[in-house]
Amino acid sequence: MGYTFEVELETAQPFIVDLEVEEYHTQVLSGTIILHLEKPESFKIATVSVTGHVGVMLNIGTLESGIVHERLVNTTSDLVAANDTNGNGLIDFDAGTQYLPFRIDIPRSGDLPPTLLNKLDTPYIDWKYEIQVTLRRGSLFSTTKVFKHDLTLRRLHTPSPSTKTLTYSTDVHGRYRSKLTADGVISLGQDTLNASVELKARHKEYMIKEIDCSIVQTEDINFKTKRGHPSVDNAHVPGAPCKINATRLVSNFKKVRNEENSMDFGRKKPIEMDLHIDNFQLIPTEHMLDWLQISHVLRYTIHFMDVQLEPIITELPLFVGHEDLSSAVEPMLTFKRAETILMPLPQIESHL
Repeated sequence: MGYTFEVELETAQPFIVDLEVEEYHTQVLSGTIILHLEKPESFKIATVSVTGHVGVMLNIGTLESGIVHERLVNTTSDLVAANDTNGNGLIDFDAGTQYLPFRIDIPRSGDLPPTLLNKLDTPYIDWKYEIQVTLRRGSLFSTTKVFKHDLTLRRLHTPSPSTKTLTYSTDVHGRYRSKLTADGVISLGQDTLNASVELKARHKEYMIKEIDCSIVQTEDINFKTKRGHPSVDNAHVPGAPCKINATRLVSNFKKVRNEENSMDFGRKKPIEMDLHIDNFQLIPTEHMLDWLQISHVLRYTIHFMDVQLEPIITELPLFVGHEDLSSAVEPMLTFKRAETILMPLPQIESHL
């Protein structure tokens, strides 16, 4: 005769944990072990563990490069100690379906990188989390049964919002006027983002040739090891760095030309630009970690007919949330006037 068991977590979606943002950085994960017993049983081992590790490449691009692994979280709850009412070092159950609830702390939850960020444009760092339940009966020759399942950690915090709509406008007297309006929130799984542009050239020298728009994602990593790794050169003591700075497009590059060379381009009717989002590359915004920053901007550029005039580049911050981000969550702020960057459009590149 034997037994089987399964694990359920008290989360909105199975094995998906929404990280809380609290000053004390400790979060409680609750769940239940569901036991299916053919006869009465006693267990001398019943533990629940949550573990997570990060894998980091050090000395990138050198002969001394090597991969090291460091714990992000490692916590265990002993259910026998918590439920041993008789002091025998055992938990007793009757036959049938029985339920063993548990609670386990996740320390430093505010410092853990969410799982959905682990689609970075680099092979040099990654991380994962797992929950493990271990059971062993009290009989002499009993075997140990282990249940393992990956955990998805995600962060649903947002910046302090004021409005959902981003607006950038500029009005240069006697030259031109421009107004860009777009939704400042993107959710994973979203297909498109619409941007609306109103334009008015006030002088033929400032006639607009074309405009373009795209969504840019920036990934800045500066991870330093927390312990020594004698097997890797230059990493014998804590503090060995892994630095990665990458920028990539996560939407199509939408360009609209002034085909008629008209001063009325974008003047009588707003120009609509649908940006198709690449959800294979898009990852959530992250500003909570001191070693990992994920940012997004809507990059908008005005090009003039006069090639002597530098293009005007404007970048509006976007917030990328998760696929089930509620409609009540609103991002960032509204820009009535934003800083313009008078320089050529920079190359999208990665620096390792």
